[in-house]
Amino acid sequence: MSKGNYVIGLRAAEQLIINKNSQIKRIFAEYHSENKRLQAIIKSANEQKITIKPANRNRLSQICGESVHQGIVIEVRRHLINDEAGLRSMIEVRLADPSAKPLLLLMLERIQDPHNLGACIRTADAAGVDAIVIGRDNAASVSPITNKVAAGAAEKIPVVMVKNLGKVLAWMGDYGISRIGTSDNAQESLFSIDQTDSLILIMGQEHSGISKMIMNRCDELINIPMHGSVSSLNVSVATGVCLFELVRKRMI
Repeated sequence: MSKGNYVIGLRAAEQLIINKNSQIKRIFAEYHSENKRLQAIIKSANEQKITIKPANRNRLSQICGESVHQGIVIEVRRHLINDEAGLRSMIEVRLADPSAKPLLLLMLERIQDPHNLGACIRTADAAGVDAIVIGRDNAASVSPITNKVAAGAAEKIPVVMVKNLGKVLAWMGDYGISRIGTSDNAQESLFSIDQTDSLILIMGQEHSGISKMIMNRCDELINIPMHGSVSSLNVSVATGVCLFELVRKRMI
């Protein structure tokens, strides 16, 4: 079982238990814990007839590969789109349906910190993003830490790992999906663009942003106007600002 199929932490566990549609396979929990939150999670899981396996903290660390599990590890079934072919199929179906709302997609290039990746996934889910695309190489992957930060969102939104981000952007362009890249040096402001059709927002690596190769695949480059003393935002914060501004434009 991939480590990406394990969710750790009390907050993430609570969200999964609340969402009765979550694909929980089983729960590994610290036995005889006096933590009231953990006890409440176990009680709710028992009421939903979810399999619970008792384990000590060392065993929990062995299962998920992390020591910050807070006494609980949840193994989930992932029935989401998990490859490029599945992503392409989903997009083709949506674009062929005249009654479907425009696609909102997110691409994350070379995000290094799993905490940032998890925060981006959580924000994307809140914004109604249809799928997230990340590269397999030189980037953080879905992991127990990512799942913990995402607080249950990683089990609901498709996170697709692909070999070649540039290739994906190329065929998305062929489908008429607007490719909106972000750059501190862009001339166009996020707040001035008029974009309500199907699009993919591309966010780049912490500190360095999107690469020149990906930049060349974009139809438009935008920036977030900065009015204070700092020159840039954390990538997960910037992702939230961009996504919700794009959502706002669609609601006008």
